[in-house]
Amino acid sequence: MKLRTSLILCLFPLLFSMAACDDGGGGDYNNSPLTAEEQAAFDYTNFARTDPQGFATQYLYDLHSSGSDNGAYDDLMARDPVPALELSPGLLAAARAHSRDLNENCHTLQHDSCDGTSWSDRIWSYYDGGTIAENAAMGFGTGLSVVIAWIVDTNVPSLGHRVNLLNGSYTQVGIGQAGSYWTQDFGAGGTN
Repeated sequence: MKLRTSLILCLFPLLFSMAACDDGGGGDYNNSPLTAEEQAAFDYTNFARTDPQGFATQYLYDLHSSGSDNGAYDDLMARDPVPALELSPGLLAAARAHSRDLNENCHTLQHDSCDGTSWSDRIWSYYDGGTIAENAAMGFGTGLSVVIAWIVDTNVPSLGHRVNLLNGSYTQVGIGQAGSYWTQDFGAGGTN
């Protein structure tokens, strides 16, 4: 596991990009159960939130030892736990539609829809909550690898993906994967 994780993260700068795009609404698999890898991303996200020290010890220690964790290990070791996220049907539909749009239409990573719709308008077309955020990535085959990538947040000075994922203000999430594109949409205060 250590070698595979190290290999993934050595390739991390080549494979990992952050941004997003969307088809402006809809999606024919919005209400289906999570795929195995979407479920893994959901579970690892909640592990990092509810037991940051456990997640850091299990998945970030080797990266920390090699100096390639971008401060994530120390950050998680110093954090207090926050509540687990609940899966939101609206955010799930938004995340899946966006990942599918990126995979089928944009073939690049961005946070706005391929048709130019803003990322926030896309999410609000599915979700009636007040506070939203989004993580997106490409080039990852597993839920664990994308969650580690979002937490390490290489080449992202703001560490925005880590901040979103570990932010206790968010109570709901939707995760969508299409090909190697991933979207994680967060919300608070929504009813769908």
